[in-house]
Amino acid sequence: MRRALVTGATGFIGGRLVDTLVSGGWAVHCLCRSGSDTRSLDPRAVVHRAQAQPDAIDEAMREAKPDIVFHLASLYLSEHEPADVERLIASNVLFTAMLAESMCAAGVTRMVNTGTAWQRFRVTDPGDFNPVNLYAATKQAASDLLRYYHDARGLSLVTLELFDTYGRGDPRRKIVQLLVDVAKSGDTLGLSPGEQVIDLTHVDDVVDAFVLAAGRLFDDDRPRNERFLLSGERATLRDLARLVGDTLGRPMNIDFGARPYRAREVMEPVVSGPQAKLPGWHPQRSLVKSLPELAGPD
Repeated sequence: MRRALVTGATGFIGGRLVDTLVSGGWAVHCLCRSGSDTRSLDPRAVVHRAQAQPDAIDEAMREAKPDIVFHLASLYLSEHEPADVERLIASNVLFTAMLAESMCAAGVTRMVNTGTAWQRFRVTDPGDFNPVNLYAATKQAASDLLRYYHDARGLSLVTLELFDTYGRGDPRRKIVQLLVDVAKSGDTLGLSPGEQVIDLTHVDDVVDAFVLAAGRLFDDDRPRNERFLLSGERATLRDLARLVGDTLGRPMNIDFGARPYRAREVMEPVVSGPQAKLPGWHPQRSLVKSLPELAGPD
């Protein structure tokens, strides 16, 4: 039985990953902050509560004895205030370094890491780095730290860089669910002019990618340091709103232009070329077929 340690397990994607791993026969351990609400986690998963301190992480690593770490924990802020700088770096950079250090000390050599497509802004080459915001810059800094642990300490890792995700039960109030809710309620939603392109992937397809990436690390004893963009379906925000309304058969009361574009709005997501695609991964869930599930009963 393979053993996994999952960070960010109480998040939307992390929780779905825990469910999938447990159902697949894995022994799953979750590294959670002391104050995290873990009631939604599968009861078969073992929860380790620890502050972001080396000794606490080391103890959880020794108790979990994982064959692999799935690292999804992060702090996401689309825009930051000066007071946010310290906690962004602590959550996304410092914690990643402490986790990698703990893995190396315990002889754990495999990690599936989580990045963001926002690490690349207004570029066509997915190898370029130009962060959209400070959050994306800290995720890139974490990737650079992990490269050291790969080169110097033999850590084998695959980083999956995510675009927008959606799925039933998402508490994050992302754009797809917002549009679905407006279609059901008939309320008016004020948005930007809506010409930006959105890249969307169902959460279950994302989880499939995490499991597939783990398989790559188990299939080859040589240390890897790979990254892949998980690109799904693309549409402008205007077309996305039209698709939601047409699919659900509901009029959409959208006030396009009621809000300005965000600072450094991504108008065209980075191109995911063949070299950036996770081998063997193909999204299986379409937005059109998923919308009735997202809408739920009338």
